[in-house]
Amino acid sequence: MILESLELLNYRNYPELKIEFIEGNNLILGRNAQGKSNLLESIYFLSHQKSFRASRMRDLVLEGRENAYVKGVIIDDERRFSLKVGISPGGRTAQLNGQIMETPGKARGVFKCVMFSPDDLYLVKGDPSRRREFMDETVEGLGPVRAQVTADYRRALKQRNALLRDWEKYGRALEDAMDPWDDALSRAGAAVVVERRKMLSAMSESVLRSYEEVTGAEKKVELGYRGSFEAGPGRREEIEKSMRQALSHASVRERKARTTLVGPHRDEVEIRLGGRDTRALASQGEQRTLSFCLRIAQKEYLESETGRVPVMLLDDVFSELDSQRRKGVLRAAGPGAQSLVTATEMPAEKQGGEGRVFVVEKGSVSVV
Repeated sequence: MILESLELLNYRNYPELKIEFIEGNNLILGRNAQGKSNLLESIYFLSHQKSFRASRMRDLVLEGRENAYVKGVIIDDERRFSLKVGISPGGRTAQLNGQIMETPGKARGVFKCVMFSPDDLYLVKGDPSRRREFMDETVEGLGPVRAQVTADYRRALKQRNALLRDWEKYGRALEDAMDPWDDALSRAGAAVVVERRKMLSAMSESVLRSYEEVTGAEKKVELGYRGSFEAGPGRREEIEKSMRQALSHASVRERKARTTLVGPHRDEVEIRLGGRDTRALASQGEQRTLSFCLRIAQKEYLESETGRVPVMLLDDVFSELDSQRRKGVLRAAGPGAQSLVTATEMPAEKQGGEGRVFVVEKGSVSVV
């Protein structure tokens, strides 16, 4: 996929912006706090309809304004289409080729991109929720049909937790009220586990290959999936049965905790480098490199599953990396994908190279 042009209105520090990108490498330069990250965030928002930095939609709207939008023109093989996502006090809206979509969620994943940011360090060193978010984000990138699996699980989990919070009020009637949600949670949970296992299996080889390419080191990288309940490598129906039994066994503990203790929302992705746990024993340089390699694996997985090459968004990707790793990052990120890379100054590895260079200053973007 190629993002041909981007149009912003009242997004973050951009009152109005129209910009065109090229098919290959696009380097976005500027001092800190000028709007470089906001620019990449708007593209991520166009794809995922959420920010990778802000939890509230109103934080994305320019101060003093009520409405904002992000619009992109995308080339997908021989197809060319426009996608527009708006933000207003009433929520989000989405338009595909000028036609308002029934629900904005149906536009999620139509335009595919992969985002690397400095905070991705916590994909490796952070708590398990960051790695679960990474897996859910990857599934969302596959499109609304595949993403429905995650949405169904979240809905069932929300309803079940609501019952557990008020279980004293329900008394014995809780058993009857809980049963259908146990079934729904187990059914959706098994589908999520199957999707995640497939994803990690496919990504393992990609992470290993890109780590060697970036670092030049031949260290074994392993991705593992550790569930919150015993579920062998069986079919979806067998995993569903195992989860249903685990929920039954955990019922007393869950009533005390007043929350669901079993399911994919409690699962973990384990990352090992050279046989060691990367959370505790890897250096920060190794952790940062691994987080980038996870994004490369995400890009390659989306491409293999959908036949579409995502746009690569690399925010401050050169931070804290030595020259060798910077060169490896450019090699790993470049093949087959349009890339938009931010930096505070022209990297030595890019000087004299091909691509288009932009300069951002106080919410204004110019081409060098």
